[in-house]
Amino acid sequence: MNSNENVVENNDLIDEEEDLATPDGRKGLGLVWRLVIGIVAVVIIGVVVYPIFQKQLRKEPDVQVTVPPQVQSAVAEPLAEARANPDSAQAQFALGNAYYQTAQWNLAVNTYKKVIELDPEFQAAYANLGATYYQLLQFDLAALQYEKALELNPQDGESAYNLGAIYLQQALSQGQQPDSELLNKAIVQIETALEISPELSEPHFTLGVAYMTLNQKAEAIQAFETYLALDSDPTSQARQNAQSYLDALRGQ
Repeated sequence: MNSNENVVENNDLIDEEEDLATPDGRKGLGLVWRLVIGIVAVVIIGVVVYPIFQKQLRKEPDVQVTVPPQVQSAVAEPLAEARANPDSAQAQFALGNAYYQTAQWNLAVNTYKKVIELDPEFQAAYANLGATYYQLLQFDLAALQYEKALELNPQDGESAYNLGAIYLQQALSQGQQPDSELLNKAIVQIETALEISPELSEPHFTLGVAYMTLNQKAEAIQAFETYLALDSDPTSQARQNAQSYLDALRGQ
């Protein structure tokens, strides 16, 4: 048996990290992963995915899995494991994470889909597929994947939050005027996430953005104040943005 840990992360977006271990409910995988949202501006909502896992691997016949030459070193180990374990959802999941980490979005999509074919109840694969679709700006597909992840585990607060942030992104991407129906849908979803995981700080920032967009000043101020009280990183971009928004709201 081999045991490895991979972290998929997008360094283009800035946010603090919150740990939330979620067992996948099945024996033998030992999967732990987390998803974190990064908020960098009023009109830019970014998904940062940090799936962390320990994988149990078994040797099986070789399978051809290709990767562009320029990133061979970055994906070499998970690629070798995927070749050795063509029917292992866990090994394919590791490869999908490696493709995500190297910004090979289409390869990541195909690999996460393979994971789901092998194991239709592999919740983290749906969530990471949603994050990958987000990177491709395919917000509708991203939302569908997070919705599926929540069907498999309704108590996954971070996926619930990610879905709400995607609804907000959709609302802010609807032409000249934000979609008020989607904004309210985002608020309901994010409040649900906080009911599940009240320790998360990021949802309060996102609520502040949504309320500010809806011109609900008091609610926006409260949300940003709560975020600043919970945020543990004094140098984060999100914290600086929250303070700027608060200053503007209080000065109105």
